[in-house]
Amino acid sequence: MPTHDTDAFRSRYRAEISPRYNAWLHGGFVFAYGIAVLAVLITRIDTVTGWEWLAIPAGLLVFNIGEYAVHRGFGHHKTWLGGLFYRRHTGDHHSFFVETKMTFEQARDWRVIFFPAWLIVLFSIGIAAPAYLVVAQVVGTDAGALFAATLLAGYLTYEVFHAIEHLPPEHGVTRLPWIRQMTQLHRLHHRRSLMRDCNFNLVFPLTDWLLGTLYWEPIDAGAPGLVRAETVDGRMEGP
Repeated sequence: MPTHDTDAFRSRYRAEISPRYNAWLHGGFVFAYGIAVLAVLITRIDTVTGWEWLAIPAGLLVFNIGEYAVHRGFGHHKTWLGGLFYRRHTGDHHSFFVETKMTFEQARDWRVIFFPAWLIVLFSIGIAAPAYLVVAQVVGTDAGALFAATLLAGYLTYEVFHAIEHLPPEHGVTRLPWIRQMTQLHRLHHRRSLMRDCNFNLVFPLTDWLLGTLYWEPIDAGAPGLVRAETVDGRMEGP
């Protein structure tokens, strides 16, 4: 079984990035668009009654389960529907970042951390908008706006946490208690023997805990061993 050469893969991946790619434009568009849609949803809120506030925890729960299901089902298992996501996630992301090398080194590395910029547009149109319409029809406009806004906020929070979890370990943000724990869970997820089975939640590991896929090792447990992997064109492949 050959050893995965992370540095060599990083060099090849960076060489294949279009010279027109702008990391700041990528990240800026995602958050500007997301915040703009959130603002539109907030304008739909008028007078929220006490029980309608439950749309927020309901949205958090739905997003947490959805994050888990998409990450595990499409990110780490080849399917016809999720083939592109599998290649970008298991093929690129898990080859670019391994348990022993989790830190991005330049802004252009954001391309392998953030979702494609168009995905938040698809998410807002294909998931958040229908969620708003359904909940607004069944419960009310205020609840629908709260529910959809929570889903979209979950998407943006996922992007933020994922980027933070690939910051240098000496960065001040990574030392915050919750961030420190989630960064450790994500590092363990990047161990090849665990990536298909454990730690699929990146912000709050509720579904991992409920389904028994939460795996933890003490942060100061010592240096991890070498990460070994079979490779196809330098990209990791699942077992």
